[in-house]
Amino acid sequence: MPRLLRRLIPVLLWITPLFLAGPVQAEWREARTDRFVIYSEGSETDLRARVIALHRFDRLIRAPFGLSDEAPARPLPIILVSGRDGMEALYPDVPANIGGFYSSNEQDVYAVLNRRLDDKVLLHEYVHHVMRQNFPIALPAWFSEGVAEFYMTARINDRETQVGFRDDGRVLTLNRLAWLPMDRLLTRRALSGSREQMAAFYAQSWLLTHYLLSDPVRRQGLEAYLKAVSEGVTPMDAVRSAMGTTPEALERTLRDYQRGTMPYGVYPTPPSDAVAMSIRTLPPSADAVFLLSIRLNYGQRGTDGPQVLVRVREAAARWPGDRLANMTLAKAEFAWGTPETTEAALNGVLAIDAADVEALRWMARLRQRAAAQAQEAGDDAMRDLRNGEARVFLARALAVDPNDYRIYLALGRSRRWSASYPNANDLATWSAAVELAPQVGAVRWEAAEAFSRAGQNETAIALLLPLANDPHGGTGAAQARARLQALRPDGEASPEPEIPAAPETTDGPAVAPEPDAG
Repeated sequence: MPRLLRRLIPVLLWITPLFLAGPVQAEWREARTDRFVIYSEGSETDLRARVIALHRFDRLIRAPFGLSDEAPARPLPIILVSGRDGMEALYPDVPANIGGFYSSNEQDVYAVLNRRLDDKVLLHEYVHHVMRQNFPIALPAWFSEGVAEFYMTARINDRETQVGFRDDGRVLTLNRLAWLPMDRLLTRRALSGSREQMAAFYAQSWLLTHYLLSDPVRRQGLEAYLKAVSEGVTPMDAVRSAMGTTPEALERTLRDYQRGTMPYGVYPTPPSDAVAMSIRTLPPSADAVFLLSIRLNYGQRGTDGPQVLVRVREAAARWPGDRLANMTLAKAEFAWGTPETTEAALNGVLAIDAADVEALRWMARLRQRAAAQAQEAGDDAMRDLRNGEARVFLARALAVDPNDYRIYLALGRSRRWSASYPNANDLATWSAAVELAPQVGAVRWEAAEAFSRAGQNETAIALLLPLANDPHGGTGAAQARARLQALRPDGEASPEPEIPAAPETTDGPAVAPEPDAG
């Protein structure tokens, strides 16, 4: 045997098993704490470190606003994907420059991050989540974005936490670009304009927030300002009354402040062993269907529906007793199959666990879609029958999980055609939905309509104000302002609200669009 061949054979024998083993599959893991449910296809070590970091950040932003450490009613789901492919698998139409997003809509409240990029996008969006969850008032756009910018640059290690560092990138923007007039910054409802204007907006919002939070007296002025604005005082009047200054003087003060030595705070970091977590590896089916299962919460997103349906059916056939595969199949059938195939798939999930809340919600969703179709056909009896069937499934789900806002939302919707709607129980249902998910626009809008219909216009107005002042603007904010105008003709809603185009900058948060209701 030639010497070269003798050397080659051991190498071939070593390489061959790699080919026989097939492609390496990613392992999806779930880390669960009292505040988060985090999914990642990275290592367990990386996942554990990220969980600890998020808990430390959560404590950091709660303390200054007087929020307790009590766990939320529902942990926030966060999905960490690896690279652009993972983002597109979950959200096919995601813009090219998006590294993550936070979505709060009628199907779920969750965050997504490309784990190969900087965590600042996630931290920025998590500040929004905490603020909207705990302060569901009409926050001005500059503060909503400024406070997220302020805290996302925090430096946290095992020993100490440093907050309020001078952000060189923002300072550079302030030095290079023309500032927005202060009256424009303070009154701006929506994030719109050129790339340069957007960059200036974020930089000035960060600077103003830094200035106000860095001094106890100024912080009191900020609190008074936010309270006044939430009660309907115009931002310009609130600056004068709560902060004791004028917009022109405030701009001069800020220019001096950013040229000086900007203070920052240092706090002890809580120990990592204070975070109680459980980590489990998802079943093998997760590599094929986990991201599709999330994506299929919004069934019509993307143009590859028939191909997706085939893929999911193949996965369900490969793992016949797997809960994740069967639930994903149910969602795919709901989107592109028939009511019969959808119900069969859901019954498969409920056969594994009769108390599966997600399957019960989707069974109710299937009935409510049939009710909507009956309504369109003018068949009131069938509409009421299907809505009644939906409530049976929702009652079963509610008995298992009384903290899922989607159950209350569906219950409220199922009653809209009743002659007694909205009765006291209906209003209690909508109140529970708002309390659990105050950041979800559909919840606030429909709750406001119910209270308005019951003659409780002041409650309806309070529910709509955060929607009308949404920093991201859009048609939803414009509709909320128009509705406010109808409820309170002497209010501040503009008859010609600003409806911005999509921002061209990546400075701001990346928020997924509202999905169709299915």
